[in-house]
Amino acid sequence: MGKVSEKWLLNRRSLWWWVSDVTKLDDEAILEGVMNYGRWKDFLFLKKELGLKRIGELFYYMTQVKRRVNLRPEKIALFDNYLERYVA
Repeated sequence: MGKVSEKWLLNRRSLWWWVSDVTKLDDEAILEGVMNYGRWKDFLFLKKELGLKRIGELFYYMTQVKRRVNLRPEKIALFDNYLERYVA
């Protein structure tokens, strides 16, 4: 588990249309883009690359610690339920 491949990011650059160089995105920005605009298979790829523990940590930080949450409410509900069940 580690860094997301540049090739994968470049093939999905439409998830971050406002970013000029998607290869410089950090894990949090990648996860946010996938959760908001990606498909389920994109999430499963990130799950394989980053691991559920890391995704759970990022999701907690994004929704509980940060002052501004950039995830849609329905996405928060979906991933909160999923991560609550599968991240122990």
